[in-house]
Amino acid sequence: MLLLKRANELLADDKLREAEFMFKAVLKENNKNGPALFGLGRICMRLEEYDSAIYYLKRACEFLPKMLDPLFALADAFIEAGSPVDAKTVLEYTLTVARHNAQAHYELGQFYLDHGFIDNAKRTFEKGIMCPKGAVTAFMLYELVQIVPKTELEGYLTPLHELLNEYNNKRLKVVVYYALAKCCHRLADYNQAFDYFKLANSTQLEYCDFKTEYMQPFFSSIKARCNTDFFATPQDTVNTTFVPTFILGLPRTGSTLLEQMLLQHTNIGSMGESTVISDKLVPFLTHRSESPFPNCLHNLTTSVLDHCRSLYIDEIKKLRVGEQAVINKLPANFQNIGLIYKLFPDARIIHLTRNFHATAWSVFSNHFAENEPYFCSLTEFQAYAQFHDDTMSHFKAMIPRNIYSISYEDLLDEPALEIRKVLNFMYQEFQPECLEFHKARHKVNTLSKAQVRQPLNQAPRSNWRHYEKLMSTMLPADHNAQTTTTDP
Repeated sequence: MLLLKRANELLADDKLREAEFMFKAVLKENNKNGPALFGLGRICMRLEEYDSAIYYLKRACEFLPKMLDPLFALADAFIEAGSPVDAKTVLEYTLTVARHNAQAHYELGQFYLDHGFIDNAKRTFEKGIMCPKGAVTAFMLYELVQIVPKTELEGYLTPLHELLNEYNNKRLKVVVYYALAKCCHRLADYNQAFDYFKLANSTQLEYCDFKTEYMQPFFSSIKARCNTDFFATPQDTVNTTFVPTFILGLPRTGSTLLEQMLLQHTNIGSMGESTVISDKLVPFLTHRSESPFPNCLHNLTTSVLDHCRSLYIDEIKKLRVGEQAVINKLPANFQNIGLIYKLFPDARIIHLTRNFHATAWSVFSNHFAENEPYFCSLTEFQAYAQFHDDTMSHFKAMIPRNIYSISYEDLLDEPALEIRKVLNFMYQEFQPECLEFHKARHKVNTLSKAQVRQPLNQAPRSNWRHYEKLMSTMLPADHNAQTTTTDP
């Protein structure tokens, strides 16, 4: 027991190899020890060794039949390994053995939601909120108020207010505030909705430990490092079997919509919002040069770049993406354009733009899990948007042929024309299936996962106008008429 306890402590401290050694030592004494098998499964998940994770987690479930966490972890492993059908089987089985467990309902409901089975998600969440209340109840209500018919919304106000009185945890209250705001918005009670959105944002802002203005030296250094000389240096000749494609921009500018439209093309695959550049490539460069990003971009030799390319390609292989064009749709990759160009001189970079006020409102009215100031303050978002615009203007001047800009509004107005233009930029022929994106069952786990299961509509471009006067009280006067992108 002491060895197992120590192994779990090491795992909690992220000392994976030491923990692995101890878990295996436990299994030498008893190869049916469920907690040790579960520990090894979790280690494999962190190491992204998903096939091994599935092996250990299956065995853990066998010897821990009354525990749900190994089942949830096994479902996650199947999803990461590209086997959503198996994940669905596991989660549906979990619900049969834990019918009164709210977490079991939430996990299955989220799976349905991520894969476009909206009605199934609705039914599962509805049963889930009838279970004994817990932290997860707020999250199920948050999802429900966005997908149920308007005629059912009134019935959710009372349970949400009850949760506010029951929860002492401010982070959970934030979720409830957002749910109440979404509910009021759909009921056209815009003043009340705005009050709840303000409460949600101001409460979450308390957990942010920096201000957006502190990022100015970082963005200035990006432009200074990735200057004319940086791009004038002769590029390596790079031959890849795929076209590296990056969809980037500010959050809530339509990247999920564009990705889903492109994914209907037979030659296009996606890594989703992959953080491989910031999580693997940049740490390698930082360690090698003993300097932070972007200063670590100096002296990028061919061997260094080859290693970084290998790390990126390994990630694609791990995700089993084999198409001719491979999308990475992480919006924040606009910071990494210099490195992207050095790695893949022929990379296709698609920059999405949107009316500033519509974008700002969409960010302000959605719950981001990350406690970043620009996700929960209009003024902070304004500052971040300015950094973004300055950075993109810089890179567009440096490598104009690599960057194609498309506005969200144009995509809504003329989807066929705009998709043809994007596909041409990606060296692909138009396929009409791209316009049937809402019928697909690709996994979507962004904030737009329910929205992209519906045909295009104009509501997203005008929702902010219900709050135009209220927003003006929170943004500096000189910015109220400014648009950083397009303003139809």
